[in-house]
Amino acid sequence: MKTLKELAFSEIRDIVHRHVSIFTPDVMVSRVLGELKLNGRYEAVIRSDGKVGLITIRDLLDVDQPTQIKVERVWKITGHVSPAATVIDVAEMMVRNNVRAMPVVENGAVLGCISQVEVNDALCEVDDLSNVPVKGLMRIPVISLEVSEKIALARRMMLERGFSHIPVIEYNRLVGMVTAEEIVHNFITPIEKTTTGDVVGRRVDRFPGLVGGIMDLHPLTAESDTSVRQVVCSLRDQRKSACVVIDKSRAILGIVTPRELMAPILGLRIREELPVYIRGLSDEEFYERSSAEEKVRRVVQRSLKMHPHIQEVQIKIDRSHTQGKRPRYEATARVLSPEEQFIAEAAGWDLLTVFESLCERLDRELMGAKHEPKKIRARRTSPGTSGGV
Repeated sequence: MKTLKELAFSEIRDIVHRHVSIFTPDVMVSRVLGELKLNGRYEAVIRSDGKVGLITIRDLLDVDQPTQIKVERVWKITGHVSPAATVIDVAEMMVRNNVRAMPVVENGAVLGCISQVEVNDALCEVDDLSNVPVKGLMRIPVISLEVSEKIALARRMMLERGFSHIPVIEYNRLVGMVTAEEIVHNFITPIEKTTTGDVVGRRVDRFPGLVGGIMDLHPLTAESDTSVRQVVCSLRDQRKSACVVIDKSRAILGIVTPRELMAPILGLRIREELPVYIRGLSDEEFYERSSAEEKVRRVVQRSLKMHPHIQEVQIKIDRSHTQGKRPRYEATARVLSPEEQFIAEAAGWDLLTVFESLCERLDRELMGAKHEPKKIRARRTSPGTSGGV
């Protein structure tokens, strides 16, 4: 057994997954699909001309004809980490870059892959988490689908919102889980195998059928007072991608995935940094908050040579429900100093995508004001009021 701190500051070399498939961008997606299904993995490493990245199951959701599309059109360059990197550094990097895994490279050779799954498996050996209830980490609200909804809708939601599993309900009670793996492996189906991992795919138009026909009938569940350690061990032992937190009537209270389980590790990081204040997120949205803080801080720190007097960043998040229960996010960022203020805005349906757009616009605003920053007058605030966002 380890303490959480011992795990967080240990090297990743002992938990690296070393039996990872490695491809070049010129291979067909169908071959990667075959390897992922054969090995039961979510991601494969892609390497080309010194660049390293990943292709994942969720990337394959957007592929209709795997035998006609090369990996070069789908994979993402992620960079890599060393096996000597610490668990907390890698966890922070995955959250900051909004990726599930990172290739591990040593002496120019791909050693393997480290993903949130490997980190979560290591958390099983952390006794500190035995008395921490999972309700403190679960994500809410939870997007779910009725058992009679179409598979095509589940696929579209996954692509639009950036997740890989959706709880399925009937009469407001949990009855299953539909995952990106099930959709990909059911509808981009290998029909023949010529060599190891070299398979041919078949296109199935419009992803017909209902989610009830392909859902996992035995999703992992927990009650709100279940310990975090019990949840991570159950995820490991049952090889599930998520745990749904339910009450005694099986109504959904929240959901926990490997990325939410990064929170205890990241909570150990204490650094003197540019203050970034985010208003409008709940305590349960730890992942989004951490990711946004890191992205915004990097953008602002790049501009400190031009704007050395920047003191803080304030971000305000507003929500509106214009499509049923689905919220639309509006974000406003203000970068403040005694002499200047920079403002950027972004809006959309996916919170992480909104933050990425916000950072891009903020970066343009800061870099574009290199020679003539916008001047603002000092404002007085009335007694009892705050000058914050």
